Amino acid sequence: MSEALPKRSELPKEQQWSIETVFANEAEWEKAFQEVAASLDELKPFAGRLGESAQTLLQALQKRDRLNLAAQKVGLYASLNLSTDGANPTYAAMNARASSLIAQVNAAAAFIVPEILRIEPAKLEQFMAQEPELAVYRHYLERLQLRRAHIRSAEVEEVMAQVGDPLASLSAAAAAATNADMVFRPVEFDGMRLPVSHATIGGLLVHESPLVRRLAWEHYADGHLALKNTLAATLQGSMKAFVFQARARNYPSSLAMSLAFNHIPQKVYDNLLETFRAHLPLWHRYWAIRKKASGGSLHTYDVPTYDAPAPLRSGPTLSFAEAAEMVIRGMEPLGPEYVEPMRKGLFEERWVDWGLNQGKRAGAYSSGLKGTYPFIFMSFQNDLFSMSTLAHELGHSMHSYFTRLHQPHVYCRYSLFVAEVASNFNQALTRARLLEEATDDDFKIAVLEEAFANFHRYLFVMPTLARFELECYQRLERGEALNAAFLTGRMAELFAEGYGGEVEIDAERLGASWMNFSHLYSPYYVYQYATGIAAANALAQDVLREGEPAAQRYLEFLKAGDSVFPLDALRIAGIDMESPEPIRRAFGVLEHLIDEFERLVSSR
Repeated sequence: MSEALPKRSELPKEQQWSIETVFANEAEWEKAFQEVAASLDELKPFAGRLGESAQTLLQALQKRDRLNLAAQKVGLYASLNLSTDGANPTYAAMNARASSLIAQVNAAAAFIVPEILRIEPAKLEQFMAQEPELAVYRHYLERLQLRRAHIRSAEVEEVMAQVGDPLASLSAAAAAATNADMVFRPVEFDGMRLPVSHATIGGLLVHESPLVRRLAWEHYADGHLALKNTLAATLQGSMKAFVFQARARNYPSSLAMSLAFNHIPQKVYDNLLETFRAHLPLWHRYWAIRKKASGGSLHTYDVPTYDAPAPLRSGPTLSFAEAAEMVIRGMEPLGPEYVEPMRKGLFEERWVDWGLNQGKRAGAYSSGLKGTYPFIFMSFQNDLFSMSTLAHELGHSMHSYFTRLHQPHVYCRYSLFVAEVASNFNQALTRARLLEEATDDDFKIAVLEEAFANFHRYLFVMPTLARFELECYQRLERGEALNAAFLTGRMAELFAEGYGGEVEIDAERLGASWMNFSHLYSPYYVYQYATGIAAANALAQDVLREGEPAAQRYLEFLKAGDSVFPLDALRIAGIDMESPEPIRRAFGVLEHLIDEFERLVSSR
């Protein structure tokens, strides 16, 4: 399949993002790289002096922020290029150099936080009164005070910053094993050899032949299982590294440290897992309906954990422009302040890299910095699922657009906890518009299939992974080990509980699912997908019910960025995630969709 794809240089410009707006060429990138490298010592004169005056503190923070932004821009250009042409050794080398440079910048600035925490709070208040420009850092300084008990000496902080790069090599090793060393048997079907790869697996899993779907799923799982011991070792090492950091910083657990970064109470995490377990019977009902609609049987290859369930029937074929217009119509309740810059980004400024080319990695993401476009990476496949991906990533990008427009650099990197709200909100609002516009049952079913793919990933797979991840960390914190047998066995048990006996299970291959999620190398990342879809659907309901007042609250939430704690940002929009109510509301939306699905498939 991939052999027919064009080379990157052959891909039409309109299908590529405008990366030239970051740096015109590699020579310009190299110049910027050298300028950052030459500036690494510029923070040294501030070391040991931050408590001297308000002006000294302000100058140090401003210089650090400028240096960080310059280094991140270097990293952005390299990573964007590598994503679109992963086999290009030049881009791989650029990306490695940029990662090292960013680590050096972090190490050079490592003294700042410990020194600030040695300044008495009363003196900091005095500084802010003396220097009005310091006021912008008030929330940043407040957040630091909450970490006071967990910040070590300047020397230790510098070591912790430097060790970040080698510890990250565990994730890099897993990525190399998965993306470069993993081998998959092709599928032999109807006289053809269909190659199985990370790039082709999505298409094979929705093939019209159940045999192709089964063999593709099995061969993909087998490729992972062949490296299960290697990947178990890298995952254990990555998790141990986070446990080490939590202990070095005197947190009671790795979960406590992760939640503290965003000032999230543990009850938010507990509410999610408890509410999810309480609603497993709803998922069991869904699987039973799907099983009946599929002819009386449902297998693990029909509901892959890393992809959407195989649709019951084909949906409409869409061009990129048609998909973009669907999203634009869906977001109209937010008004021109939201829709117009999004339209311009889609059709004029080329935010989206959506074409397919050789060497382009799988997946989708939104990226960028203050001063650049909020770029979107994806591979558009001419269907509703790609439209949904586009809506999702546009949610991230519009969140970034408003945050960077209204906030200084220090508050432009909002947390995942709120990021996944914005992305799922776009999907929810667009989906509601499509269901409202639908004139025939086949289109309604196709839209519902997109909805279930979204809910399956975010409100079934991700909470299951969150349960799994928590057990892994708790096991390590008790001094026990992780190995492939435990990881594979426990993963299969948790998904089997979610299927409720309605899905025929291949336990070992299902259990191999833990190897499909690089998310596990980012501690306690996955639960935020589930809280995100919960808050998003509650907010979408509010906007559709209330209109402009709720829309304005939502826009204010987008503009807040990281200038307030995540839970406070959501309160601006009208959502309290310390309560389980938004999660229950999300399951209420899912139940309504299941009711409609059951009605439609029963009437056929």
